[in-house]
Amino acid sequence: MKLKAWVVGLLWVVPALAVVEIGEKAPELCWKKSDTNEICLKELKDKVSVLVYSTGWCPGCQDEMKELSARYPEIKNPNLKIISLSAEGFKHGQAADEEFLKAWQKKYNIPFEVAASPNNAGKEFFTPPYYIPATVILDRSGVVRFKKVDASVDEIFQQVKKLLQVK
Repeated sequence: MKLKAWVVGLLWVVPALAVVEIGEKAPELCWKKSDTNEICLKELKDKVSVLVYSTGWCPGCQDEMKELSARYPEIKNPNLKIISLSAEGFKHGQAADEEFLKAWQKKYNIPFEVAASPNNAGKEFFTPPYYIPATVILDRSGVVRFKKVDASVDEIFQQVKKLLQVK
């Protein structure tokens, strides 16, 4: 009887640890934007979507956001949606609340969506331990086509350009 309970317990836990892999459809996710409205993946149908998971206190995240924001005009396209997803604010444990999101967007002159991903640095897409910055790129059908921790802006742009060519 104990073995049966253990197997049933294992079957319940294993799907919870499942990670969306390249080639698989992303789950329906939603995040709170700085204006307190939500942005959901289902709203991004027919767009290439770049999800950039970060925190305000992470030096690598700050560097990536500076470069991504500065170079955004190179990749800007009506069929592209980039979202900066912050798990925490400027200090460890600080909430990525409305005040932080507005300050983050202003500090790095971010020309695309900014939203809170509380205590979540991409857990649907990466296995623990979670590292940041982490980037996930979805094609127009919502299928994961690229995911990487500490991806360079050049790598991100290369993937986006390739996916924008596919109709």
